[in-house]
Amino acid sequence: MSTVMDEYEGSLQASRRRFLEDAAVSEISSADADERLFARWMLRFNAHGVHMTHDVEHWISSAGARCGELGMEKLEKALKAHARAEAGHDRMMVTDAKAIADWWQERFGEPLDTQLLLAAPPLASTNFYAKLHEKVISGPRPFLQLAIEYEIERLSITIGPTLLVNCQRVFGPDPACYSFLAEHVELDAGHTAFNQRQLGELLKQFPDALDLMVETGKTALTSYAAFMAECLDLAKADLESDKVGV
Repeated sequence: MSTVMDEYEGSLQASRRRFLEDAAVSEISSADADERLFARWMLRFNAHGVHMTHDVEHWISSAGARCGELGMEKLEKALKAHARAEAGHDRMMVTDAKAIADWWQERFGEPLDTQLLLAAPPLASTNFYAKLHEKVISGPRPFLQLAIEYEIERLSITIGPTLLVNCQRVFGPDPACYSFLAEHVELDAGHTAFNQRQLGELLKQFPDALDLMVETGKTALTSYAAFMAECLDLAKADLESDKVGV
């Protein structure tokens, strides 16, 4: 017999496939991705990704607190514990961005201004992603946060290993330039399993939330694909600018 969670998984398959087949995602995850382009994309991904990760602990913890207000104490406790595990990931991205800039200068003899990138305002896709979290947290069903976490952390076990292979090919086996990605590929299998269990339990309790949960998960994937694409566009512009400056 099909469960509500099975219905959720089935409803997300097309969106998950679209994410993997997105032009930018496909280009950057290809085994033939250009070394220079991949490195500059990783620089942009980490520098701008700081704005994607800085508030994750706050978002998850706030969603947990709102769930507690609705009498869902068990979920509140679980979400707050999960939130603590997300602390400091933005600092990892800062470290990776600086390491990539150092690698680039050593490899190509060209200095890159990471401080300028890190000081840049959030990208349009990042603002959209943040507003999605804020809308869920302030809304009547804050537990929809689980759909965001499930779909985004699930990427670490789907596309994450492919990106990690490219990192190892370009930067070498030492994860100094990609510690954020390496850690998430290693740890997010457990986080994904947690999110899946919590999501399944919630949908058993609130089957009428299925459509909203599905829509939230789809929106999270769309926004993350847009972020990856925006970083790729900027990386390509960076390389073009490098040519002009030669």
